[in-house]
Amino acid sequence: RLKCFTIYQKAQEKIGGVIMQRETIIAEFQHLQDDLKSVGYLKKDMILSSSRTMIVGTLYALPLVIIFGFVYRFLLLDHARLLEMNGLSFYIMFLAIIIVSVIIHECLHGLGWALFSGKSWSSIRFNFHAMMPSCACRIPLSREKYLIGVLLPVIVLGGSSVVFMFVHPGTVSVLTMIVNIILSGADIMIATSVIKEKGALIVDHPIEAGYVAFIKR
Repeated sequence: RLKCFTIYQKAQEKIGGVIMQRETIIAEFQHLQDDLKSVGYLKKDMILSSSRTMIVGTLYALPLVIIFGFVYRFLLLDHARLLEMNGLSFYIMFLAIIIVSVIIHECLHGLGWALFSGKSWSSIRFNFHAMMPSCACRIPLSREKYLIGVLLPVIVLGGSSVVFMFVHPGTVSVLTMIVNIILSGADIMIATSVIKEKGALIVDHPIEAGYVAFIKR
């Protein structure tokens, strides 16, 4: 009983710590917004739910997946290296590709913002929310600098996965291409919105997908 109670108590403490950390992050985000509004900026929310981000982001990525899928099917399949695996081994490989791609993807967001924020990595926060890691910039950025961080995974990871598919066509490379293009869909969607925010300061949402634009009155 004592052992069970100790485990339960530790679990409560851990959950409480996560809740407190979330509240601290939200409070910091709100304080930043209040500071910008106090010096004459108007606020414009562009925050998306996780489900909407996943669905709409996939729709943005789908045309690219279809195009490169046709290229693979009609130009590369004849000399592709197809792995003879099925069942559990296939799903383990696919899961490994997803996990590695997601981690690198979020690190590239952080790298882009860290390089151009002027604050290095101190301006970056990595989170784990809804069973997924994410990266957010803690300070306001110009539209151009924010776009660099948003699009860096598309350019580096998406581009390199397509090159990988051409150089070594096969099961691993085509799955890597599909995963990384789909992961980039939400970034492309956000970028198409951010590019319209001329003259705005962009504040990345610390937890949810999207941003808040602040425009000087």
